[in-house]
Amino acid sequence: MSENEDKTVNRRRLLRRAGTVAAGVAGTAVVGATAAAPAQAAPGDPLILGTGNLAGPNTTALVGNGTGATLQLTSTNETTDSDGTVLARPALQLTPSGDLLHPDSPGGSVGMDTYGNLQVVAAYGGGKYLEYVHTSGNSNQIVPVSPQRVIDTRSAASRARILNKSSTTLDSSGRLRDGQTIHVDLSDFVYFGDALFGNLTVTTAVASGFVQIFPYGTPRPANFSNINYLTNQVVANSFMSGVGYLNDEATDVISIYAARTTHIIIDVVAFVVGVGAVNPGILPFAASATARGAESAEERRAKRAAKAQAGTPSWK
Repeated sequence: MSENEDKTVNRRRLLRRAGTVAAGVAGTAVVGATAAAPAQAAPGDPLILGTGNLAGPNTTALVGNGTGATLQLTSTNETTDSDGTVLARPALQLTPSGDLLHPDSPGGSVGMDTYGNLQVVAAYGGGKYLEYVHTSGNSNQIVPVSPQRVIDTRSAASRARILNKSSTTLDSSGRLRDGQTIHVDLSDFVYFGDALFGNLTVTTAVASGFVQIFPYGTPRPANFSNINYLTNQVVANSFMSGVGYLNDEATDVISIYAARTTHIIIDVVAFVVGVGAVNPGILPFAASATARGAESAEERRAKRAAKAQAGTPSWK
């Protein structure tokens, strides 16, 4: 499993775990768990740099009465990566411990659980409540984009993002065949996205049927459809779908199933991202991504493959 794939899988595992925990405690009174280990500081003695300082059951307080910050931490250790990125050493490390902060934690307490979630104890109205700090590891955001045409099976050029084009999946005019599933690469638009919002249009259907859109790598859902259509009907519907991972060349892929042969047109209007990112060239008011369209699908995939080895988004 690649570093980026592992990162995304772990993040989604975090989402599931954080959602379960939050449902039981966020916005409610803090519930019990193993208390975090005491801070390192010797009672009554000065802190000694470079060594462990045991505080035991005592709390070390630092009180300031000036106008500046009471505590400032800085790490000046920096290195530059091969692509010019400046890598800084952390100024503060919270050691993960326990599943939840202990219920006797005072308001303002901050900790990190063993799943990597930052937790904060809020105190108000006479009660204490456990909250989670939203990060790219346990939350995501919707990013609107300038509407983009992803595929249009009526045109050979607009079928370039279909990964499994063949006479089995597409008929002679490019329509998605009865009972077949195509896989569509979104890597031109998003890098390790979680979901997309878009518009699905079907046209020139040979018979009444339906279309399903779902994340690549997941089972095709039963008793579900994004759109239903009649013979030769032109009909459109908005949709949201999760995004799956194929490999480092196609990091973001959706699957599309048609019950009866029909042309498929898909436009995207927004992505949901957490650890991933959206191609800045398709953001509203951003520079046009016209140059990307001049390349063939094979050239784009070759570039993405090279950049995936370095762990960088394909459009950088």
